[in-house]
Amino acid sequence: MPNRAPNKSRILVLLVLALVVAVGTGIQTFRFDQQVARDRFLEDSITQQLNATDLALGELRHAQAAYVAAGQGSMVRMNQFDSVATRVESTLRDRQQATRSAGALAHYDAALEQLGTLRTSDARARNYVDSEQFILASDVIFVGSLEIIGRISANVSAARDTEIYSARQVLATTTQYRQGLLAGGLLFTLLVGFVAYRQIGKGAPVEIASAVAAVASAQLPESQPEVVRPAPSIFQTPSLADTADVCVDLARLLDGRDLPALLSRAAAAIGADGLVLWVLDESGQTLRASLGHGYSDRMLKRLGHLPVSADNVTSLACRTLQPQVVPSTADGGLGALAVPLISSTGCVGVLSAEASEPLSEGHHLPVARLIAAQLSAVICPDAASATAAAH
Repeated sequence: MPNRAPNKSRILVLLVLALVVAVGTGIQTFRFDQQVARDRFLEDSITQQLNATDLALGELRHAQAAYVAAGQGSMVRMNQFDSVATRVESTLRDRQQATRSAGALAHYDAALEQLGTLRTSDARARNYVDSEQFILASDVIFVGSLEIIGRISANVSAARDTEIYSARQVLATTTQYRQGLLAGGLLFTLLVGFVAYRQIGKGAPVEIASAVAAVASAQLPESQPEVVRPAPSIFQTPSLADTADVCVDLARLLDGRDLPALLSRAAAAIGADGLVLWVLDESGQTLRASLGHGYSDRMLKRLGHLPVSADNVTSLACRTLQPQVVPSTADGGLGALAVPLISSTGCVGVLSAEASEPLSEGHHLPVARLIAAQLSAVICPDAASATAAAH
């Protein structure tokens, strides 16, 4: 009898503490959910802004071309050029101030520097137009300015890729924190239930600190020797058998509608969360996001097209015919990779992979290259119908 009141007090304290932890976990989880929503909105906003900037660069090209076109009204086109250039500069400076990625910042700086060079080139073209030296004006517009606009576009494209990658890294980190918080809250609740059960069942006080220590240490009985286990490797070695099965099935592919399922198996073999199959167009100048795994249709449409001349790992893999990698935030691993699809006629596309867990350059990259080599036969001209049927 004398111990019941103290035990009831301890149980009440435990229950109140569990309630406080549960409420705190719920509030923080809600905050994490809000942060995830903000991060996703930010990613969409950045993509829309930079896609609009790409379109605006096209307007600059058309406006300058009209300087030397008969009946177009060069003064109107010059005013249009000034208005669009100001809009592009405003967007780039806004992103320059707001970006959280050092890599994207470097591309914004380069794009703004090239925009200043474009204004200088445009001033020369206008002087030639005013003096009716249209041949010299055409040379400035269709050679010098066109090249400058191409460099600006490449930097904008690279900044967009870097921003999206950085946003996804932040989103993955927030998600991990959220999952850890939920796991910790659940563990604490179970621990409180265990302690309360012991209090009610035996009437003997059980100290929370000792219970936590017992759960955390998980010591073996004294009669058994302690087993020392080596720390697990940060990388999970891909299965050679799974890789071989994927390559065999790709070689036997008859119907393009089976390609998405094979791409899903390829992602599992590589250890990637997402794969994108980029196909080179007939001109050999643009890569198109043809098929993907781990991404929504909306995301694939948003990826759209990449110029082969752009400054990003996917375009670089296509130009150099060499695999390109993006380091992971974890030491010693890769966060993303791009592998060219090489046929007898050259590069026909690129297979890009992204993973939340770091990939090993010694294990995962060779698997990606094997699968890319087999995919190159699927999208080559001899099997173009298979790819077309998948869409």
